[in-house]
Amino acid sequence: MKLEQMINENYRLFSEGDELLARYILSHKDSIPQLSITDLAERCLSSKSSILRFSQKIGFSGYTEFKNYIRWEILNQINRDNEKDYGDIIKSQIEKTIDGIEIDYLKEVVREIDQSRNVYIAGTGVLHQNMAAELQRVFLGVGNNLQVIPLDINSSLHQLVVEQMTDEDMFIIFSSSGNNPIIKDSLSIPLIKEVKILGITASQSNWLATHANYNIHVYSEDDDRTGVTNIFSSSSFYCIIELLIFHYSDYKVNEN
Repeated sequence: MKLEQMINENYRLFSEGDELLARYILSHKDSIPQLSITDLAERCLSSKSSILRFSQKIGFSGYTEFKNYIRWEILNQINRDNEKDYGDIIKSQIEKTIDGIEIDYLKEVVREIDQSRNVYIAGTGVLHQNMAAELQRVFLGVGNNLQVIPLDINSSLHQLVVEQMTDEDMFIIFSSSGNNPIIKDSLSIPLIKEVKILGITASQSNWLATHANYNIHVYSEDDDRTGVTNIFSSSSFYCIIELLIFHYSDYKVNEN
């Protein structure tokens, strides 16, 4: 129960002096924990016995318990103020991601996906490889078989696919920073062959965005905002995947 509620519930028991004391305490609550009963009596022109009786009227055994309760209430409020609503943070990331994308730009991207002879997908790290697999899954549901390949240039599958790539193909890459050295190595030949590149990154300014034909920026808060390190929210990336498949489906309907 808050101090204000305690005072309100016992207000009928207050004398005129109690009312003045309550008014002073509520107006200077932040300083009360640092005051002795003598200090408080001097500041509000009251007496120690009056302050003791006031403390007991609102439910405390004495001034010390009353003062410690106020200290706890202040600290508890500070903790509540510092709490982060992670739902709001994730919601904000998604909204900023969507707001930053032009619909016409997405339409152009899905048209390129549809018109490309082959579309290959890759991701840096396990998280982004899962995103590549999810993009493949949703497009397979509408009859377009995108192919997930590894970014490892030493992989026989990667080498085989890159050898067959032409300027009629498209390569989609998921990456947080867009600056991973493995991206630069894996794109060296596709760039020479003028394969169309789509980068989906959590950074607007990066190597992949600079060298890609298309780049979709996924908004992501840094650790200073979330207060949590080593945890990366992928919600906005999956939001992009859904936007792509919805716009692609719409494009195919309108095309027919």
